[in-house]
Amino acid sequence: MKHTDHKEIQELQNRVADGTGYGDPDARLNDDRKLQILLAQGQAKISARLNPLTFLLVIIGLINAMILIYK
Repeated sequence: MKHTDHKEIQELQNRVADGTGYGDPDARLNDDRKLQILLAQGQAKISARLNPLTFLLVIIGLINAMILIYK
């Protein structure tokens, strides 16, 4: 996640925190939606980076199982 995304997420979290005194419920709802979208995008980026690692670990596990069967 880029630093600007992290900064924007932090800013939105601070804005929607309890006790901040939103005057307009629609504004709070919009900020909540923006925050959820940014968090979902961050999770998608992390997931995309973990998929190749998971595949590699499955391959290593299969190789390990074949070695154990061979012994």
